[in-house]
Parts: sequence; structure tokens; C-alpha cells
Amino acid sequence: MLKLGDVYARKKEASAQVSTQTRTLAFGFLGISWALLTAHDDPLKSMVGHVPTFLLLVLAIGAVLVLILDMLQYVAITSMADATYHRAEKEGETEGILYNPKSTAYRAQACLYHAKFVMLWCVAGVLLVIFIMLFQPIHTLGR
Repeated sequence: MLKLGDVYARKKEASAQVSTQTRTLAFGFLGISWALLTAHDDPLKSMVGHVPTFLLLVLAIGAVLVLILDMLQYVAITSMADATYHRAEKEGETEGILYNPKSTAYRAQACLYHAKFVMLWCVAGVLLVIFIMLFQPIHTLGR
């Protein structure tokens, strides 16, 4: 049988790993967009010529937005933890302290957590469209 503390510790560990992977994917998307935007040599340069530049910019901007949402989530978590710590200190409590689910920081961190994944999926979709355009046979592009 699991203890509540063990469940919380596992959730905290998984959340940190998910955020690390999210940042890694976002940096990867940013790197891919940079490589495609600055392609100088064939065959990549001729392949990128079939992809609208705005799609590459959407990919880059989306990746940056994922990173910004991730950072803002951690700012909200820090604010939430500080408020809870100060409240507990003021009340003289050392155990059994709960976050205030009605606080702005609590709601913001939850919203930002989900928003970064929505943005990540959108950026992945843009990348899929770009890859389809990159690897589409040349003879079908004119149709």
C-alpha cells in the first residue's frame, strides 16, 4: 500500500522529468527551425525552398513560447510555495500545511502547466507539416 508522501514524491519527480523533456523538445524544435531557416547547402536548401518561411518562424516562435510558459510555471510555483511558507510561519505550523487552491499562483501554475503541453503539441504539429513538405516528392509539389 502506498503512503501519501510516496505518491507526492513520485509526482514531484515525474513533474520535474516531464518539464526537463518539455524543455529538451522545445530546444530541439528551435534548433530544427534555425537549421532550416539558415540552410545554405543542397540538398537541404532546395528542400527548404518548398516550405513557406512563415511555417519555420511559427515553429521557432512556438518553441520559444513553450520555454516561456515553462519558466512562468516555475515562477508561479515559487510564488505559491513562498506564500504557503509565509502563511505557515505566521500561523506557527510546521506540518499538515496545504497550498491554497484558490490563490492566483496556484491556479496560474496549473494553467501554465497545461498550456505548455498544448503549445508543445501545436509546435509538434507544425513540425510534422514541415517534415511532410520537406520530404514530399518533388514532382508532386507543383500540383
